[in-house]
Amino acid sequence: MGHYEHGFRLMAQSPHDRLNGIMRYLFALALSLPISATSFTFNDFANPIGVTLVQDASLTANLLRLTSATENQVGAAWYNSRVNVQGGFTTSFQFQITDRGGHTPDWEPGVVNNGADGFAFVIQNAAPAPIGLYASGVGYYGIANSLAIEFDTWHNKPSYCEPNGNHVAVNSLGTAQNRPEHCQSNEPDGAPVNPTLGITTISQDMSNGTIYNVLINYTPGQLSVFFGSLLTPVLTVNVDLGSLLSLQNGTGAFIGFTSSTGGAWENHDILKWSYSGVPEPSAMLLAAAGLGLIALSARRLGC
Repeated sequence: MGHYEHGFRLMAQSPHDRLNGIMRYLFALALSLPISATSFTFNDFANPIGVTLVQDASLTANLLRLTSATENQVGAAWYNSRVNVQGGFTTSFQFQITDRGGHTPDWEPGVVNNGADGFAFVIQNAAPAPIGLYASGVGYYGIANSLAIEFDTWHNKPSYCEPNGNHVAVNSLGTAQNRPEHCQSNEPDGAPVNPTLGITTISQDMSNGTIYNVLINYTPGQLSVFFGSLLTPVLTVNVDLGSLLSLQNGTGAFIGFTSSTGGAWENHDILKWSYSGVPEPSAMLLAAAGLGLIALSARRLGC
């Protein structure tokens, strides 16, 4: 029976029977509405079904190794399906950076961190499995229509305007090709742009072999990054992904990690990863609203 036919039959019933009919109709409609949201958890990477590895990324001892401690590496790992990012999400992961080596920056006296270059969590709707530039590109340089939360372990000075070799930043140029720089530069058309939406230094040494926990939370209009402690974010930026990026149907994008090494190197490993999107408007909310109206009508009719 169609919704309209059902409605006409309800009109011919007594008020009490009509209310019972409306209640049954609302429950049936609620059950027919989508309430699911994408969520997944990888407690390790022994069998990461649904993840695509790109270029130098590999699986090593149940870890996701984005790049190894070798010169001039670039790698990425992407979840195979688009997820609804605009509706809001929380993602968390553990990472560990080890075996740093190679060139030591001579412009930072006393700095012993000679590893490079870090990694990024990236939201993008350019392609299912893109890859950006190696070395200072952190694997996402050149990926269009993207936003990157980078965990940068090399001080690119002075060209990238970085505060040090141990910082977290959020970078995006909207639908244009993303860049890991943190100061204004000129686009090919001459327009000055700064891809950095927010940046902060991290007190903990990110590449000393310690296992660190990261949580990223997004609600439309605001993105927060928690590092170590979940009490206070180390970085919060005002951003609306639906306005900044061109998303599939206004909501969908691919998510994953990128990483790189250059003349200095280190292992960039992801140990665990989970993602949880905010559900679509729940059918149970509709049912609850309908039941509230039914109760109100029942009181008025004395049913």
